[in-house]
Amino acid sequence: MNKYSTKKVELKRFYVPDNMCFVTSVTENRKHIFSDEKNIKILMYAFNEYRYKYLYKIIAYVILPDHFHWLIIPDEKANISKIMKAVKGYTAKKIGAGKLWQHQFLDHCIRKKEDYKIHIDYIHKNPVKHGLISEISEYKWSSFRNYQFDDDSVIKIDKIS
Repeated sequence: MNKYSTKKVELKRFYVPDNMCFVTSVTENRKHIFSDEKNIKILMYAFNEYRYKYLYKIIAYVILPDHFHWLIIPDEKANISKIMKAVKGYTAKKIGAGKLWQHQFLDHCIRKKEDYKIHIDYIHKNPVKHGLISEISEYKWSSFRNYQFDDDSVIKIDKIS
């Protein structure tokens, strides 16, 4: 039987300041690190802390046990790679779970209003898709409640109509 080797591929990023990005980041080996509310709060703190340092807007988010999705708008002060390095580095250090995150993250530039709507809908329905809840409104760790109930109790987001 042949033995195959693999190498890490570095994804090329296309940075556009003030352009909305859909981002997905997954834990190493899909460990359910964010089943623990303490760890979720650490990630939420990082979201909020670095948004002021790097001046990005959080449009939507969802945190699931082994990954998160974001819609953010970075300004020219920091690109998506710097933002993700900061958020992932901070959470890995604070949670202390060894290698916390997969090496890469996925991002997608939102180009049209229809694309934005598709992605925000995807984000908000993700906990239902993964069988965590049956109704979107039941999930605490999502921006759905910000939009539906004007509830900024978990984190303030930068809503777009």
